[in-house]
Formats: sequence, C-alpha cells, structure tokens
Amino acid sequence: MKRAPLAAFLGLQALLSFWNLGLLSPWGDEAATLALVSHSAGYAVQMAATDVHPPAFYLMLWVWQRLPLGMEPAVQARVLTVLLALAATLAADLMLGSRLAPRARVWFLALWCCSPCLLLYARMSRSYSMQALVTILAAGCLLRCLEDTRRRLVVATAIALLAALYTHYVPGLALSAAANLALLRRRRWRDLALLDTIVAVGFLPWAVWLLRSLEAWSRGGAGYAAIGGGAEYALKLAYWAMSFLAGEAIPDPVLAIAILAAPLVLACLWRGRRCDPALFALTALLAPIGFIAVARWVAYPFIPARVIFLLPLMLALAAAGAAEWRRAGTAVCALMLALSLSGAWCYFHEIGFRNKQYPMPMRQIAALMEPGSLPLVDATNSDPFALDYALGPARKVWRTTEPETSARLKDPSLRAVWFLRNTHDVSRDSLDARYEAQLERSMRLVSVRRYQPFTPLERRLMHALGMKDAPEYFSELLEFRR
Repeated sequence: MKRAPLAAFLGLQALLSFWNLGLLSPWGDEAATLALVSHSAGYAVQMAATDVHPPAFYLMLWVWQRLPLGMEPAVQARVLTVLLALAATLAADLMLGSRLAPRARVWFLALWCCSPCLLLYARMSRSYSMQALVTILAAGCLLRCLEDTRRRLVVATAIALLAALYTHYVPGLALSAAANLALLRRRRWRDLALLDTIVAVGFLPWAVWLLRSLEAWSRGGAGYAAIGGGAEYALKLAYWAMSFLAGEAIPDPVLAIAILAAPLVLACLWRGRRCDPALFALTALLAPIGFIAVARWVAYPFIPARVIFLLPLMLALAAAGAAEWRRAGTAVCALMLALSLSGAWCYFHEIGFRNKQYPMPMRQIAALMEPGSLPLVDATNSDPFALDYALGPARKVWRTTEPETSARLKDPSLRAVWFLRNTHDVSRDSLDARYEAQLERSMRLVSVRRYQPFTPLERRLMHALGMKDAPEYFSELLEFRR
C-alpha cells in the first residue's frame, strides 16, 4: 500500500504527458534543438556549447532520435523528455516524498504529477524535465549527506552534482554552491575537499566551455524588456509564480483566482520550514541563485522554463506546510490542484497561453505556403526557427534582417510572398513596416490571417504601458500576390 499513491499518480502523469504529443508545433528553441541533433553528434555538441549549453541532454537526444521508433521527429523527441519527467517523479517520491508525512506525500505527488508547468515543459524536446530529474537526485543526495556523515554519501552527492552540471549550468552551479556552503557551515573539511575534487576532476573536460559561458553571461543582456528597470524583475518574478502555480495557459478569471491564492500558497511554503528545515534552507538558497542567474539572461516569458528545477522542491515544501496546517492547508492544496487541472485543460484546448509563441500553429502556416512562393518572416519579434523547421530543409525562409532580402523581393518573377510578422513592430527603424510598404508597391495584399488573440487584461496592460493602439492579436500572416 505504501507505493500505491505513486503508482496511481504516475499513471495519471503518463496519461496527461503522452496524450497527443504532437498538439503544439515546435517553437523556436525546440525547433532549433531538433535541427541541431539532426546533424552529427560532434556538431550538435559543439553548437550547443557555443549557445551556453552543456552536452548531456544533446547527446542523449542525438542517440534517441536515431532509434527506429517510426515516429515524427518532434514527437519522438518529446517522448524522451516525457520519460525523463516520469523518471523525475520516481526520484521525487524516493528523495523528497520519503521525507514527508503520508498525507503530505499524497498531496505532493498530486500537485507534481498534475502540474501544468511540468506538463508544458516536459512535452518540449528541451532539457527542462532532465534538469528537474538531476536536481531532485542531487538535492536528495545532498540532504542525506548532510544528515549522515558516511563518505559514500559524499561521493554520491558529487556524482549527482556532476550530472546536474553536465545537464544545465544554472541548477548545477546553484547546487554546487549550496553543497559547499552547507559543508562549510558544518566544518566538514575532508568531505568538502573530497566533493570538490570529484566535481572538479569530473567536469575538467568541459571546464573551458563553462568559463566561456560564464563570460557570455556576464556580458549578456536579459532579452527584450517589456517594462524596463526594476519593474522588469518584478514582472519576471510574477510570471514565474504564475507558471508554477497555475501554468501558462490561464484565462484572465483564473489568473485572478491564482493571484488571490498566491499568499495562501506562500503561507504553506513558510510553514513547510518547520516540517523540513533542511529542505527549506536548501530551497531558500537555490531560489535566489537560480532566479538571478536566469533573470539576467532571458526575458520574462522564458523564466519558468529555466528555473523549473526548483518546482519539485517548492511543491514538496508546500505540501509539507499544508499537512501541518491541517484543514486550512487541505483547502489550499485543493485550490492548487484545481488551478493545476484548469491549467492542463486550457493547455490541451490551447486557451489563454501567455507566451504566444508556444501555441503558434506553424505547421498549418507552413502548409499555406505553396511551392514557389516566398516565405518572409519578421526576424526581430517572430519565430524564424519554428517556420524553418515547419517548412523543412528544402525551403528557405527569408528573414527581414538579412541584407539580401530586399533585393530578392524585387524579383519580378516572384508571384507570391507570405509575410509572417508580429503585430507590434519593434524592429530597428520600423523594418517590418518598410518591408510591408515595399511589398504593397509591387504586389497586392490578398489576405491577412491573425493568430493568438490577446486577452482583455493583456490589452489593458499594454494601454497602461503607453501603447496607444494595442494590437488584438500577437501575430499575423500577410499574403501578397502579383
């Protein structure tokens, strides 16, 4: 009976995660990953390294994609990430669930397996679910190492930290810092030396790439800014909280409920410190390190994916605190579960996505672009990689930022142009508007197809930020013909 909750929830998670894996078209980063692993293993690893990624996931995906499973490449890749998410659930129950009271463990498994954030990112052919898996293993090993001074647990922790570092730098470095601080605080000098020696020797083959990535991070910006200044970081924090609590497919009324529920969830997290002080301390240390690292590097819609390794730790603490809070805690967990199920339902029905790139129907858009026509994409604020993947290697996607694009559009033999662009022109010197004007001078606009409507709340926020004519849709496809 002890394992019965795990079996039940694992089956539910598998059903949700494997259901209609081809629902969403591969978006930019996912499409780029799929294109990358279609080349040689050496090329894939080298290109990933230049894009600040360690090799473990790319090598695993490269091997997986060559198994003769008879699936469409994107679906086959997503099967792997779902399997990694299921493995993370097994690890979470073993490493984290075993630390909880029976009732808290059931709530933890329910919230984790039904998490719309996990559902979204486990169904992408990216390293997100693998990051969650290695973080659970490393955090679990570290907590046991701190509670038990046997040397073999130090070795196990070092190996788990290496796995995290070879999967993604942010969780790997954050966990390594936490392990060092914890052992220093306990004055376990020999264990600290052993752990750092194993990690340093094991990561030595990749150390140069890590240093280059850290240098790039120190120089890099934080993607585009929606607000700017300190408020931008508040937006990133709020978007992270929304994704973890209710997912990223969330209509305005459900978002309002999530905002009201957030203080109650924070209260459960705070109460969780009394149930498991060590887990609370570890999470409290990892969270700011992870957030600062990714907030400096990416724009707000991409924060949750980069800190998803914190999700299992936070859910375990929330479940522990809720169980300690008795009836009120049960009500909070029930509300969290209701928000999760709402997020999953909206995901499968493609309703209320806050990151509009994720549900863009690139396969359908590519199908409209008949052979002989020219695909043109706004490279500043649209998704050329996704259109590249959807059209396949035989078709060239022309980007607005390429110098030769303007001359190509003047070719009189060109009969049709499909211009995919963001409705809000943020290109330098209004490049999108200039291309549209150039096309209108030589061709006629036949149709305009619009995709991903903004919600009333999103449009009000755009007005509040000074956008006078807030667009109704995220993207549009303009069809020009001679």
